[in-house]
Amino acid sequence: MDLRRRASRALLVSAFILAACTADPDPTPPATPGVTPGGTPTPTVSASPPPTPAGGAYLALGDSVTFGIGVADPRADGFVGRVSRRLAGVEPPIVETRVFAVPGETATGFLDRRLDDVVGAIRDLGARVELVTIGLGANELLRTRRDPTCEAAPAGDSCRAIVDAAMVEAAESLDAVVAAVQATLEAEGSDARVLLLAYYNPDVAPIAAATMVGADGVVECSVTEPDPGLNDRIACIAARRGAELVDLHAAFLGREDELTRIGEGDVHPNADGYTVIADEILAVIAARGTEGSGRTGVRIG
Repeated sequence: MDLRRRASRALLVSAFILAACTADPDPTPPATPGVTPGGTPTPTVSASPPPTPAGGAYLALGDSVTFGIGVADPRADGFVGRVSRRLAGVEPPIVETRVFAVPGETATGFLDRRLDDVVGAIRDLGARVELVTIGLGANELLRTRRDPTCEAAPAGDSCRAIVDAAMVEAAESLDAVVAAVQATLEAEGSDARVLLLAYYNPDVAPIAAATMVGADGVVECSVTEPDPGLNDRIACIAARRGAELVDLHAAFLGREDELTRIGEGDVHPNADGYTVIADEILAVIAARGTEGSGRTGVRIG
C-alpha cells in the first residue's frame, strides 16, 4: 500500500532589540542580585517545570493506510484521527496522538529507518503510552507485482517463490518492530496495548487473496496450513508476542469495492473504509477493555 507518517516543521525566530537611554538626575546605585536596596535578601524564585499532560498517548505506526491516504484530510478522516477522537472521551482519555507512518513504507524499511523515532517517543512519553497500533508488511507484497517475473506469469512457481520470500521478509521485520516496541514500553513502565492490523485484500483476484490469507481464506495462526498468507503470519506474530489482532480482512471481505478505491485503480480505503477500520480497532479495544489486558484498560462506552 503505497503509503508505515511525516509533516515537516519550520521554526522562524525574529529578535527585536529595543534600547533606550535616559538621563537620570538622581541615579540609584545598582542593586545586588537577590538583595533589595534596604539590604533585605529577596527570595529566589525558580521556574516551575511544565506540567505533564493529564491523560494517555496513542502511537500509530504504519504505512499509507495508517497515514490516511485515500481521503481529502488524512489526519482527520483516516482511521487514526477517528480512533483518537473516540478515545479522547474514555477513561483514561487519550490526549496525545503521534503518527509514525509513511506512504509506501515496507516493514523492513520501517525497521531500518523509523523505529528509532518510535523508541525515542516511547522514552519521552513513558508510562503515558496507552495504545500502539501497527500496520506494516503489505508493501512488500505489493512490490512483487512489479517484478518482471510476476508480471509475466503471476500464477507461476517462480513468482510464487518471490512472493513467499517477500512475505517472510515482511513478517520477520514486523516481528522485530513489535519486539522492540514492547521491550521499550516495558522498560518505560508502560503496559500499553499493542494492536496489529491484518490487511484487507487489496485485489479481489484469487491469487492475491491467497497471498493475504492462504488457501483457507481465514486469518489465523495455524501450524497445519501449508502455505500461510501474510495475514496468517501477522496473526502468528500477535499470538507469539501477546499483541492483539485486528482482522481487517474479515471486515472488508465482499465489500472491497465499496470500502476502497480499487475500482479507480487505487488500493487505499475511502472514507467509509477508514470508518470500518476505526470501528474494528475500537471493537477490539472494547472487547478486552475490562479483562485486565493492561494498565490502560482503555474502554469504549
